[in-house]
Amino acid sequence: MNKRSSFPRAEFPCSSFDLMHCVYDVPVSEICMLCAVPPATVERWQTGREPLPWMAYQLLMLRTLGRVPDHLGPWGGWRFVEERFVPPDGEFKHAPNIYELEFIEHYRLDRALCEKQADLIESLQRQLAFYKRQCGLEARVGLMVANLFGG
Repeated sequence: MNKRSSFPRAEFPCSSFDLMHCVYDVPVSEICMLCAVPPATVERWQTGREPLPWMAYQLLMLRTLGRVPDHLGPWGGWRFVEERFVPPDGEFKHAPNIYELEFIEHYRLDRALCEKQADLIESLQRQLAFYKRQCGLEARVGLMVANLFGG
């Protein structure tokens, strides 16, 4: 009898395609190392004699498809694709490279600096408008005084 005559199964809702992809695309030795189980357990998962545990499924999904488990809050559904960290509904070409993530603190600092610079420019523009208006008023007053005293 063929060992893979039946399909792997799980006792939680999941895609059967993803389940088969996780169980069959990773070598048994690597599954054993990832999940800390003996090869006999992996063979039982592959043949469907024993359901694949939920946490093992999540680990294998991260390993095979690069998909972060859904239960990880705001990071759930993100994927690793060719050294890029792609959001759930995002496009690959706009996703940050994993090496860029090392500089995320610099991006935050740059953004804060840009916001401070924008505030400073806005303040200077208000001051410029005030002083232009003030100079015009003072020039008019000066002309009025010069006309009054004939100077």
